[in-house]
Amino acid sequence: MLNSQEFEDDQRRNTEQRRAMIRRWAEYVQTHDDREWSRQQNRLIDSQLQSANEMAAAGDTDPVRFAAARDRLRDR
Repeated sequence: MLNSQEFEDDQRRNTEQRRAMIRRWAEYVQTHDDREWSRQQNRLIDSQLQSANEMAAAGDTDPVRFAAARDRLRDR
């Protein structure tokens, strides 16, 4: 268990890391063609969906809840 100072230090590091990531992402988006980073995002999302489908097929998720969440995403 962290003491209060360790907790605050951990929170501060987390915040700094998040801000650094946001700055890197903003720089990347500004310096790369929209189509390029859009394709990359699509590959990432597709791989996440594939993993979720594989987990559902293996019985690692509740298939009813998974299908409902998948269908909600498709309807967007």
